[in-house]
Amino acid sequence: MSLLANAKWNSFSQFFKIGIQLVNIVYLAKLIPPAEYGLMAMALVVLNMAILLRDLGTSAAIIQRKELTNSLINTVFWLNTFMGLALAVIVVLASPVIAEIYHQPKLIPVLMLLSITFPLSSCAAAHLALLERDSKFKKISGIEISSSMVSVIVAVVLANLGYGVYSLVFQAITLNLMSAIQFWLASSWRPFLREFIKLDELKSIFGFSANLSFFNFVNYFSRNADSFIIGKFMSVFILGNYSLAYRIMLFPLQSLTFIASRSLYPVLSRSQDNNADISKTYLNCVFVILLITAPLMSGLALLSKPFVLMVFGQQWSLVGDILKCLAPTAIIQSVLSTAGSVFMAKGRTDILMKLGIIGTILQVGAFLIGVHFDIITFALLYFVANVLNAFPVMYCLLKLINSNFKDLIVKIAPVVGATIVMVVAMKFTIAHIGIDFISTFPRLISFSLFGGAIYFLSIAILSTQVRGVIKSVARKKYS
Repeated sequence: MSLLANAKWNSFSQFFKIGIQLVNIVYLAKLIPPAEYGLMAMALVVLNMAILLRDLGTSAAIIQRKELTNSLINTVFWLNTFMGLALAVIVVLASPVIAEIYHQPKLIPVLMLLSITFPLSSCAAAHLALLERDSKFKKISGIEISSSMVSVIVAVVLANLGYGVYSLVFQAITLNLMSAIQFWLASSWRPFLREFIKLDELKSIFGFSANLSFFNFVNYFSRNADSFIIGKFMSVFILGNYSLAYRIMLFPLQSLTFIASRSLYPVLSRSQDNNADISKTYLNCVFVILLITAPLMSGLALLSKPFVLMVFGQQWSLVGDILKCLAPTAIIQSVLSTAGSVFMAKGRTDILMKLGIIGTILQVGAFLIGVHFDIITFALLYFVANVLNAFPVMYCLLKLINSNFKDLIVKIAPVVGATIVMVVAMKFTIAHIGIDFISTFPRLISFSLFGGAIYFLSIAILSTQVRGVIKSVARKKYS
């Protein structure tokens, strides 16, 4: 299946999940107070780290390998399954200690319940990897959509019954249970016991998987150290606000970059020896990602305050201030998050691991400095760290595929120019009408459409690629 076909089905699944996330963020935030969201954020710090150890990069190795044996798949399956069970036990036993670190005894039952998700997801990891390797994203999207739908219904019902943070907990359990069952049914492969875990098969993927696992592990700290540090040294209330702002920021990151990375990896793996094809495909992918994320997140940064007050209410007003710094960060991360697909497809997880260490030092360093100030300064330093991290990542990536910064700049220059024009036009208008004028949904939507129209006209003028697409669509419509 081609990249476009992969992207089509991944987009269908992801945009449906965006709707589910909107229900989570908008509707559930009205029923669950910030402190309860803070508890879930604290639990996720622990769970996200355990998720990295659950797989050890073995599923990615299944997709990347040119030749795949049934023995290797079986070895990966049993390794993942035992890791999932072991992590569940470890989290249960460690939950009192973790709760004591946070000074939140309510975390103990939350962590114990969430530990169930590890064996559920790990026992289906190999089946999912096989489906992705064969680009069967139509099946995958159907499974993810149905699982997300059922899990959010569970969360909404429980939240209305007053279960607070446990509505989010059982949402996660339901999602993993439904997904595991359906991935098993969708894949024809079944595990067997006669050879169990073969050390020779593990050795054959050790270098790839070990470097990828270490990268994921250090990347965990750069992505979750903020929640741990805020929860430890600030307050649950601030963490709840930051967590919500971060989830809003992740929308383009979890949607567009998820679609791009998931669609890219199997395609690039099949073309791993052809740098010209990889370079062309990757630069086009970056262009499309920035085409959407740059204006979207720039507009959100400008309109964060009225957006948050209207959508979430006065109790979440701090989120608007935090978003002004986090929204631009999403633009950078939306590009950097796709870089892993290239390094993995080329089999150079060793470079990816080293870049992960650099990124972690920059971001955790920014957090440790920012925690001595307020949450706005904290978020601003997070943005600065991402800017600094972008340079070594893109340099190594472009060099690996025989490309350079000039190719990248030429490719994205129209998007950058059009976004600047849009931002200047919107700021000029706000300066004359006042931000308080945008105090109702019709005005917020109208002003957003105004910014979108400015951007569309600008990108159509500046980008030959966009003009080509417009002309192609017009010819098909009127031919």
